[in-house]
Amino acid sequence: MEGACDREARRITCETALRFGIGEPDDELGRLVFRDVTGTLSDEDVPAGREEEPVDEVAGYTERLRRYEAGVNRRYAVFLSEFAPHEEEDLHDLLLSAVISGDTRGITAWLDARHGPGTFAGTFLTGAYFAPTDVGLSA
Repeated sequence: MEGACDREARRITCETALRFGIGEPDDELGRLVFRDVTGTLSDEDVPAGREEEPVDEVAGYTERLRRYEAGVNRRYAVFLSEFAPHEEEDLHDLLLSAVISGDTRGITAWLDARHGPGTFAGTFLTGAYFAPTDVGLSA
């Protein structure tokens, strides 16, 4: 889950910047990069729609950032809010733990308790997940 890992990396980076007193740069590109890596982007930083082809470094970066935000970070935030209203951080922590450890028991139990048995499998696994893989060997 790229969204879970990116969210955590941004949280760590933001806390580190605060601890060491690192603030936003004054230049536009530096400011966007800082906000990206610290998870402090606003809707104004990455507008929803693209109007024209990027003509400079800042516009190009902003367009790539907009697509990443829409495709990864905002989707992950929506997922958390849909599956865990008012408990987003708890679900995030469980997902991150499962991604890092490979152990899905905690997230499975948590989701099943809130949304019914089989929620984890129904959400994250395809129907063919447990099917044997055909490696093309014949008898």
